[in-house]
Amino acid sequence: MGGISKALAAAAGGAGVGTVGIPFMPEGTPWYGYLALYALTIGLPAVLTYLAPKNQQ
Repeated sequence: MGGISKALAAAAGGAGVGTVGIPFMPEGTPWYGYLALYALTIGLPAVLTYLAPKNQQ
């Protein structure tokens, strides 16, 4: 359960970064460009956080 909650937190942070990135998209970007922006900024951190190995101490 801890991995899922961390992945959700990473996705929420990615959503914030994606929203900040919208003004920097080039003029005339098609709708799927914005979809790709959000897919990368939300999905990538969430998946990498979920798949990261646990700290062994």
